[in-house]
Amino acid sequence: MQFQEEKQSESICYLNGDMIPFQDARLPVFDLAIMQGATVTERLRTFRHVPYDVDAHLKRLQQSLDLVGWPNLPDLSNLSHVVAEIARLNTKNLAVNSDLAIVLFISAGQAVGDSNGLIDQSKPTVCVYSAPLPFSKWTAGYTQGVELIVPEVRQIPRISIDPKIKMRSRLHWQLADQEARRKNPRALALLLDEYDCLTETSSGNLMIVKNGAVFSPRESQTLDGISRQHVIQICEELEIPFTFTDLKKSDLLQADEAFLTSSTFCLMPVASVDGNSIGTSIPGTVTEKIRQSWTTSIGLDFVEQAKSAK
Repeated sequence: MQFQEEKQSESICYLNGDMIPFQDARLPVFDLAIMQGATVTERLRTFRHVPYDVDAHLKRLQQSLDLVGWPNLPDLSNLSHVVAEIARLNTKNLAVNSDLAIVLFISAGQAVGDSNGLIDQSKPTVCVYSAPLPFSKWTAGYTQGVELIVPEVRQIPRISIDPKIKMRSRLHWQLADQEARRKNPRALALLLDEYDCLTETSSGNLMIVKNGAVFSPRESQTLDGISRQHVIQICEELEIPFTFTDLKKSDLLQADEAFLTSSTFCLMPVASVDGNSIGTSIPGTVTEKIRQSWTTSIGLDFVEQAKSAK
């Protein structure tokens, strides 16, 4: 796995053992990532150009792979090194106050022609690539809060796909966000499950604050959020009660505060749901305490970074 750095003039990605220019990365049309969206994924970020929480993301990636049970997996023991190398190569020409999202994905492999998913003996596709973080799209959310819409589209039932599998079979999310943006072009979709309980958005876990305590949908309903784990740890340190529980839309409407967590934007306050304002200030008191503690722990204020990025 080598790349001639003197020739680098563009973003580099890793594809099936090779470092190549991003524009040269190709998948066969019979790859099951294309044919069926049969792909597991992880997305992490850098802070000051250094990958953050790599071990946690690789552990969750392995959990997804264990749950899907695909055969013929290649040796993935070098992925930590690959992530570090992608960050090193692709931050060389990046501004000091900018950072990257780094994405890993693994497909189920190649189909035998147009065989409706019958996998041949080829190994699954393994790819790692990066892109600059879209700070300009986050600034308003950090300061004014994000707007949520609860659409008719529901979360995929756990009996069909375990929510612990972080996947790229994203059509239901695309449809949900499309429905949300027809009602509000700035909104994100927040999905209910089949029991009318709140789950998550396409980009993050949901937390609500009520009477000084933080609540989040049950772990069995949502992805194991790595950033949510940071919030849990911070709540313990600050002696803020944290509880996993069933949450209804009415709980969100009556919340004092709400926020989303994600490995890329970290923490984003929620301003409204279905046009109804949440709380009286953006961000709320508890949300701001958690954000300040988080920025102290990493030595960088991610909100100020987004505001100053160009």
